[in-house]
Parts: sequence; structure tokens; C-alpha cells
Amino acid sequence: MHPTPSSEDGTALSRDHGAMRRVVILAVCVLLATVAAIGFIVADQESATAAGGKVNRCGGGKIFLDAKEKKTFALHNEVRRKHNLPTFCVHPALEKAARSHSEDMIRRDYFSHNTKGRGETADERIKRFGYTPQGNDFYMVGENIALGSGTYGEPESRMRAWMKSPDHRHNILNGKFREIGIGVSTGNYKGTDGVSMYTVDFGTR
Repeated sequence: MHPTPSSEDGTALSRDHGAMRRVVILAVCVLLATVAAIGFIVADQESATAAGGKVNRCGGGKIFLDAKEKKTFALHNEVRRKHNLPTFCVHPALEKAARSHSEDMIRRDYFSHNTKGRGETADERIKRFGYTPQGNDFYMVGENIALGSGTYGEPESRMRAWMKSPDHRHNILNGKFREIGIGVSTGNYKGTDGVSMYTVDFGTR
């Protein structure tokens, strides 16, 4: 299936102990505020790390995926290893295409490989995001999509469902596919909150 200094004059302070106490209190407050700000920064960094991380980017280097995207990526490669197939790397163009499609489906309330209102196929959309044939090299793309809420919106659940479907399984285990893009967008879908929309774009060129 197609398939984001304040400083006071030291002399003035020595003359007015009350003022000095006020300055000391102010300094302590500033220090506490600074410590709190640092704490928030560290917490945000830890939250971002827990929410996702970097994975192998096609052509070298790393690329950031959010939590569900990263887990979905890991599950795909886990299955590939079990079947003695080369693991995937994430291609930036495929990643943009997949994220855009998942976000669009959530935002505009539809579920299809074709872009709503355009009649644009998955292949055409993937090419629009820059994943195009290179010279006379072999070129092939595929796509899996899925949605779910609650436990059914988790990567493990979607992966199990894909693996039980012959067409989706074929894309996942197709040895010709070497590059991947994974987009997961969560929001309100047809009146239900917390629906996660998945798009996985496969390619080789």
C-alpha cells in the first residue's frame, strides 16, 4: 500500500545598613531566580531528550525525531534485523514529506494516501518535498499510514497492525527500500482528541 547586574556603591552601603540588607536580600532573590531559571532550562532539555532524540541520517550525521517517531523508527529497524535486512536511515526529504502529510491529515480531518483536495498521490507528494530520482539511478517509493488513540495510538500497536497486513508488511520488509521518513502528529481527528496520525514514507534511489 502506498502503500519544533546590579551593583550598589560600597560606601553607600556601609553608611546605610538597612539599604545594605535590602541589597543583600535583592541579591539573594536574583540568585534564586537565576538558579530557578537554570533549573527550568535543564528540565526543558531533559524533557526534550525524553521526548525524542537523534537517529542516523542518510548520508551521514544525525537527525532529530520526536518520541513516537523515534520509537517507530527503532521498531522498523528491529524487524529488519530479525529478517536479516539492512536497517533504515532517515532521509530529510522523506521525513518532511511524512510529517507534512500526518499534520495535514490531522488538521483537515481525513485519512488517505492522497492529499485532500489536490488529488496528489503519495509519490507526487514525496517528489514535491525533494525526494526525486537521481539521474538514471533506480527509484522507488512506498508509504504506510495509520491512526489510533490511547494505546492504539502508540508505535508498538501500529507496528503490530502493519505487520499483520500483507501490503504494509511488504513495504517494511522490502529489501529494496533503504531510506525512510516517519511523521507522527497528534490532535483532534473527527471529534476525538488525542489521535495520533502516522505516515511512514519509504524510498530508494
